[in-house]
Amino acid sequence: MTSIHLHRPKRSYAARVPGITCPHCDTRAIARDSVQADPLTRVIRFVCDNPECGHVFIAQLAIYRTLRPSAKPNPAIVLPLGQWRGKPANDDETPPANDDTPPAGEATTAPS
Repeated sequence: MTSIHLHRPKRSYAARVPGITCPHCDTRAIARDSVQADPLTRVIRFVCDNPECGHVFIAQLAIYRTLRPSAKPNPAIVLPLGQWRGKPANDDETPPANDDTPPAGEATTAPS
């Protein structure tokens, strides 16, 4: 009697799970399962891959900004439109408040 084994076809792509490390031992953590908390948030249970550590923790994956609007938008979902990487908060040309150097072109003359 022969047995028939049904095999799943192998994936032609790598699983796309966000990489995260254990906050305690800095070893790779493996996503074990997840649940959809709401349309914009997924809660993921991770297990540290280091058996000496054994940490199990929860992380959230959240959608918080749109880079390119959807061709089929859901009217119930409102996300701000933004860039891939936001401009740093300190990336401006404003001189520091304690800078006593006059701006270029505003040379002061000493009173005579």
